[in-house]
Amino acid sequence: MNQVPFGKQKLYPRKEMAPDKTKVVYMGTPEFAVPPLQALLGSKNFEVSAVITQEDKKVGRKQVLTPPPVKIAALKADVPVFQPPKLRGNKEVLDLLEGLDPDFIVVTAYGQILPKEILDLPRFGCVNIHGSLLPLYRGASPVEEALLHGDTETGVTFMLMEENLDSGPVLEIQRITIDSRDTAETLRIKLSELAAGLLVAVLNDYKEGAVTPLPQDDSKATHCHKISKNDGLIDLTKMSAMQISNRLRAYTPWPGCFLMIDGKKLRLLEIGIDENSPAAKKTGPGAIVELSKDSIAIGTREGLIIPSKVQLEGKNPLPIQDFLRGNRELLSKLAAHPNNKKSTT
Repeated sequence: MNQVPFGKQKLYPRKEMAPDKTKVVYMGTPEFAVPPLQALLGSKNFEVSAVITQEDKKVGRKQVLTPPPVKIAALKADVPVFQPPKLRGNKEVLDLLEGLDPDFIVVTAYGQILPKEILDLPRFGCVNIHGSLLPLYRGASPVEEALLHGDTETGVTFMLMEENLDSGPVLEIQRITIDSRDTAETLRIKLSELAAGLLVAVLNDYKEGAVTPLPQDDSKATHCHKISKNDGLIDLTKMSAMQISNRLRAYTPWPGCFLMIDGKKLRLLEIGIDENSPAAKKTGPGAIVELSKDSIAIGTREGLIIPSKVQLEGKNPLPIQDFLRGNRELLSKLAAHPNNKKSTT
């Protein structure tokens, strides 16, 4: 698929708008943002006049130029799509939005900060869908952050956007329970579907004056960072078994979690934990406990992790019993890495 430079895209899509419909410009990028877009597209009272999303990116080992999920969904619905490389200081984007004259701009995981001139443009403002119970976990990775902390509930927040990050007044919050088996992947799906089911009603209620925006309590705000590949590195000397389990849930499917062993990454795909057995209480970080010929446990700062499925760098994923058949000697080198043993200094 060829990438069309934003400056060469048609700026004013000539699409007849029903006069009684609420006009929306939708801004979003990943799969998380698709169900809310589809909810707007399926509404009789809203018209999505355009979608703005991130540029196509090269993906995978073969670096195939791939469109964002939101772009694919919009084009299937015959909605004009625009992919500006930046928003700030971009007159073409501002001209586009002024020409569209939206009642709302709805933003879901778009990936860029909106400048003030765009925030001030829609008749009823810019509404953001955020995957946390704001003011908790403002920032780029709220779903992962909830899992990292072992939270038992999370939710979605609809807020009016302002210049500060995720700090605007709240229109609606809905909570859900986090299942102990949830990963970032499954939890994002739940939150996205929850947001999609609420979005049209939230926008209608705000437009009709049936909801009053409530300021956030900034004193209770917490923040989360953009995740990198290195966040998946497990430090057995600093992390407990429960923290590693939470980390694996948070970083599934990306960036995953891994141990360093003999200069290679050993990805942990599925694990159990043991916090209470005598072995769990006395085994040091990086030490291997032979549970049986088909099972091992690995010592952490506190407790044991029990891998059931792993993947050595450059190899296929394997159940632990198959991995052990050819790699028991390799495991003896696990404790040699600085992240897997107690410091002697």
